Amino acid sequence: MPSDPIVCPFCPLCCDDVRVDVASGETDVPCELAQLELAAAVQTLPARIGSESIDSIDWNALGESLSLHPTPVVEFNGATIAEAKLLETLVAEGRIQLRIADAASARALDQTIARDGLLGTTLGDAVRRAEYFWVIGNLDQHTPRLKERLNQSGAALEYTPTATIGLFSRLHELLGGLANDAAGNPAAIDPSGAEPDRLHEHFRNSRSTVVVVGEAAFESGEEVIAGEMLLRWIARWNEAALPITGEQEGDDPIVSRVTLLRLTADQNLRTVIRWRNNQVSPSELSSPPVATIRVGSPVGDAAPVRLQIGGVDPGQSLAHAYLPAAVPGVHHADTTIRGDGSVTLPLAGWTDSTDPRRADVLQRVLGDA
Repeated sequence: MPSDPIVCPFCPLCCDDVRVDVASGETDVPCELAQLELAAAVQTLPARIGSESIDSIDWNALGESLSLHPTPVVEFNGATIAEAKLLETLVAEGRIQLRIADAASARALDQTIARDGLLGTTLGDAVRRAEYFWVIGNLDQHTPRLKERLNQSGAALEYTPTATIGLFSRLHELLGGLANDAAGNPAAIDPSGAEPDRLHEHFRNSRSTVVVVGEAAFESGEEVIAGEMLLRWIARWNEAALPITGEQEGDDPIVSRVTLLRLTADQNLRTVIRWRNNQVSPSELSSPPVATIRVGSPVGDAAPVRLQIGGVDPGQSLAHAYLPAAVPGVHHADTTIRGDGSVTLPLAGWTDSTDPRRADVLQRVLGDA
């Protein structure tokens, strides 16, 4: 293993403590995602069309054989800042349509945040200051080491696989009862009973609670309402500025605060589009449901595509054709933003590749020289 750690480019957590064996791609961190992606990047996979491996690529013939639309739909997973700039340009020129693979829960939160704002926090602040974490949804699929990071804080952690409207309704009810009671009397709360009551009691006695939202956080079909209820509950809690009983510093009581932590997978792409357009608009992104070209490994329940560029070859069932490509953060340098938007990190090129960069492969497929 090399002595210097790298920034891992394969998830929005961007772990900066990863050491890799240059020859094998083996790493010393307990992360299956990093292990799989690094091994695939170092041990170059062959290009193929269908089930047949190919040694050389006729780029003109390839485009025709894939029967791509003149403006193909592209799903680009884990774009760096430089790649995001290229994608935004290709969209603006009408060369591609761009699909951001958001789940319903993430889209619902984005809509509410765009309208109502967000009382958020960064990963660093959360780990330093939180006394209690409430995790909603699945963290393991897209940020495999996030729980490890949260546990380093020593704060208590409560896990809710899926949050329902009923749960949020009860939290609003309990908060309203405290805010309207000058004595803050929690007599109607049973902390050993139903989940909302237990959660409320923890929030009430924590100086800093961080709500961590993962994948599939809300009940299917309830995402929009649940997202609104969560963010409005956070806003109401902080407006109430409820003092923690029996604790004070001088004459100022210590109050209980709640913030939200999200790690967004497409942070670079969203940030670049906001830099240039001041918005992330579904109409401008042309977010159709089915991609024909995917760059990077499939994420979640991926649909089949005609072509995948780079990443782990998922086989013919998920990609009719596969072309290897050099990976930023492995074969060449680039820059990325951690998924909480807090810090810009350098991606190092620490080994060589004879394959072109994945942005260059995409442009060649599109017919560019």
